[in-house]
Amino acid sequence: MTPTAPLATVLAGSDVLSEQGVRVRADGALLVDGQPFFPYGFALYPQYNTEEFRPETLRSIAASGFNTLHAPIRMNYPELQADAAALGMRLIAEIYPYELDDAGIVRAIRHVKDGPALLAYAIADDVDDGEYYTPELVTRINRLVKTVDRQHPTYISGFVPQRINLFMQSADTVAMQSYPIGKTYWEYARIGHVNYALATAIAAARPFNRPVIANLQAFAWPEQREPTAVEIRNMTYQALVNNVRGIIYYTYNDGYWRLEEHPAVLQALRDLAPEVRRLAPVLLDGVYTPLPTSKPDLLAAQWRYGDEVYVMVVNATDRASAVTVNLAVPVSGPAKPVFDRRPEGMTFNAGRLQGSLDPMAVHVYVFKAAR
Repeated sequence: MTPTAPLATVLAGSDVLSEQGVRVRADGALLVDGQPFFPYGFALYPQYNTEEFRPETLRSIAASGFNTLHAPIRMNYPELQADAAALGMRLIAEIYPYELDDAGIVRAIRHVKDGPALLAYAIADDVDDGEYYTPELVTRINRLVKTVDRQHPTYISGFVPQRINLFMQSADTVAMQSYPIGKTYWEYARIGHVNYALATAIAAARPFNRPVIANLQAFAWPEQREPTAVEIRNMTYQALVNNVRGIIYYTYNDGYWRLEEHPAVLQALRDLAPEVRRLAPVLLDGVYTPLPTSKPDLLAAQWRYGDEVYVMVVNATDRASAVTVNLAVPVSGPAKPVFDRRPEGMTFNAGRLQGSLDPMAVHVYVFKAAR
């Protein structure tokens, strides 16, 4: 396979071109030392090398195929950075600006900026809740961070689709949260909210070339059930079909939810990791085209990658549904499933992919591009 040529790159937070550090490519993909990188991992909050976050935990996460942790800056962060780098992992280093004055933020950045595993600085969480942060405040924090380190991008995370647009110029990368499973009191407590939230954020980010990273649910709300393996896979592919530039699951351990105590959720995520790793080159360097369907919660997209075309079709509802997808480029059939023991059975004829999708089903196919 021959991937498409990479696009021009821009330095996070400046106009200088360079291959060192972490960059945002013109199509929104992240580049680490010049190489495309798809962040895929967890938020993990306890201090490293403690009972709550042991080195063997880090090794287990890496061995399962995950490459990124969102972990707050602690005193022993250089130790975490060294161990993560040895495992080929990257870190989103979170600061708590509401607990620090400007001098404290500068000290935190200097504490980690030269570490070998650094991917980005998380400078504001729940940024759009309307309580603490304003676009002006986050922009000021972003500029302060840049006075110390311009080699790594800044990162914010929000959860209000109708407000995240206000913060698109406040940081280099934007994450969008969607945690609908079990949130029964919420009007958006349906699995298709993932698509709505991400599509809204991506549309708002597009004019500013901001990568959007998905923050997806891997926990249970208090006194509610945990997401099933089918729901976790569906939410993950809703994110991928929107062409997100990374996925960080909440959460591995935040002091209340400990993923290792929920083996079904942990196994579902481990089963997904090889799929995301297999698709990462396509997602990063393929030519993405969203594909229309007849219903808003039936989602489809394709990626032209060398001489192949990958197609995802996602049913983001709890009802079976028939779907017809017209591919955007000529291909030769049949529709070949990318993954064994996953939903399949759609047929391809005259440029159309057709079939019936079970509730919350995800289909992934690959075709040969017509010459």
